Amino acid sequence: MQEIYWISETRTNNFNDPEVAAKIGGLWQEAQKLQQTDATFYGIYADYESDYKGDYTVSVASNMPHSENAKKIMIPEQPYQVFNVEKDVFTTWQEIWNTELHRSYLFDYEEYAPDGSIRIYIGLNA
Repeated sequence: MQEIYWISETRTNNFNDPEVAAKIGGLWQEAQKLQQTDATFYGIYADYESDYKGDYTVSVASNMPHSENAKKIMIPEQPYQVFNVEKDVFTTWQEIWNTELHRSYLFDYEEYAPDGSIRIYIGLNA
C-alpha cells in the first residue's frame, strides 16, 4: 500500500450538486497554497454512496507531508484500470463513466505527477 498525506476533502455528487465544480476547485486551491512544487498530488474518490451517480467524498492529498501532524491516507491494494489523461480530466472521466468496468467503488484516484502527466486509477472488483 502506498502512503500519501491528506490536505482537505468535501462531500459532493457529480449529477445533483450544482456546486460540485466549485467544491473540487476549492480543494485544489488549498493544495496550491502548500507550494510543493516537486510533489505528486492526488485527487481521491471514496466513501461512495452507491456508484458514480451517488454522493462521494473527494479529497486532495500529496506524497509529501505538509506538516508534522499530516493525516496519512493509504492507497488500498486492489486491481486498478489506469487511464492516461490525454485531453483533460473531465473528458477522461466521461469516457470512464461510459466504459463497461466492474468497479469496486472503494477507492479511485487521480495522480498528478510533477512532469505534468495525469493518470486516473479506477478500482476494480477482484
